[in-house]
Amino acid sequence: MVGSLLLLGACESSKTQLGVVDSVTGPLGGAASDEPRATLVAQDVLSAGGSAADAATALYFTLAVTYPIAGSLGGGGECIVYNRDKGAIENLKFNIGTPKAGGNIGVPGNLRGFAALHARYGKMTWAALLSQAEQYANFGENMSRAQHIAMLKTSSSVFFDKDLEKLFKNSDGSFKAEGSKLQQIRLASVLTSLRSNGGASFYGGSLAKTFVADANAAGGKLTTLDLQGYKPSWSKALIFNTDTNSVGVSNSEYGRLFRDYWVSIFDGKGVLAINGDVSIGKVVNASAVAFQKYTSHSVFVSEASTSFVTSDNEGNAVSCVVGLKKPFGVGQIGDISGIVLAPNLPNSKSEFPTTPFLIANKNTKDFYYAGSATGGAAGTMGSIFTVLQIFAEDKTLDDAIRAPRAFTMGPGLPLLYEKGVPKSELNALNNAHPVMLEVDKLGAVNAIHCFDGKLFNCKSQSDPRGYGLSMIQE
Repeated sequence: MVGSLLLLGACESSKTQLGVVDSVTGPLGGAASDEPRATLVAQDVLSAGGSAADAATALYFTLAVTYPIAGSLGGGGECIVYNRDKGAIENLKFNIGTPKAGGNIGVPGNLRGFAALHARYGKMTWAALLSQAEQYANFGENMSRAQHIAMLKTSSSVFFDKDLEKLFKNSDGSFKAEGSKLQQIRLASVLTSLRSNGGASFYGGSLAKTFVADANAAGGKLTTLDLQGYKPSWSKALIFNTDTNSVGVSNSEYGRLFRDYWVSIFDGKGVLAINGDVSIGKVVNASAVAFQKYTSHSVFVSEASTSFVTSDNEGNAVSCVVGLKKPFGVGQIGDISGIVLAPNLPNSKSEFPTTPFLIANKNTKDFYYAGSATGGAAGTMGSIFTVLQIFAEDKTLDDAIRAPRAFTMGPGLPLLYEKGVPKSELNALNNAHPVMLEVDKLGAVNAIHCFDGKLFNCKSQSDPRGYGLSMIQE
């Protein structure tokens, strides 16, 4: 699909010609995201010899065009990155920044973040990785079911300015149908400039002035110094061990929550390698303890963030979550830039921040698993419930990700559960949680699992609860 555009990458004299789609033979790695076109672009990058970081970068910029409800250039996020040569799991943070003067518009982090990821671990040229997103914006692309459904689900709570309405609504005020062609010329011009001048160019010069003007016209208080002073951060991931594997998560309070929640359910099989118990009851009881201090956050999917995972044929991997804190951010598009603007909000007033994570063997350096999720606080549960069924109960990735989930935010609070949870397990929890509600879904997970750490045993999976896509290798 990316085809000749990826020829912008340099070529090698080996069988794999860097930048040439389908020139790689054998295992490619994996990719999974919440939006199908983004996954397809990542797959082409991997088939052209790109690294996991290249695939993640191209995937993100595609999301910025095809999934703007959460993937806009105006947002921020973080990634967990595994480099096999170093044997290191790193945490790259590029959260939405706070302007010095405050205001209601945040400082974008995504551009700096993925420029930093590509600079450190990319193989292909920057221009090649942005070219497909630029084409989608410039010539238009059909709206995916993922974007369409997310938009409909949040429409009652999202303010749409005139530009958002023009992009997503018909003249009679109804929402455009799935498959409608969306053309974003102003955003395309920004991507053209970024492709030519690099991601850092957004934070200085004419692009910075343009974005500041857009943000302040929407009620913000940004200055060009806010953009110039913004920096992403690289640090060691928070690491904890399960058997001989190392799990790397965000080194934030949400990463520590993830670790403590995981360990309270399963801390390894031990010497005898006996399967662990990851029952619904155990997961719910652990949820009640872990999340009781976060009851101000929404349990449900808010569509304000999106997650994705990539891995390559050298055993490197990237797992990311990016977002706008609220669906469509502040509900306004920059008049000049065409960028959906993100609010300047604390985490307590935003969608619950889920942490991406990776698992690698600390002795052999083999990559085993990449996971990320969205969906409020329940997304963290979904991530952990899925991976523990694989590592504790030896289930396949497909079985683990499809298993019905249940969740609560604290002792005595309502228990939310998906269709398919056995009644016997619900009855056992009835005394502790007398109010039980069946919901459509709890969290949406993207994952890659490499059985035994072998590249030819890697499987990608996008959560069937959503409308994303995972890369399939025959």
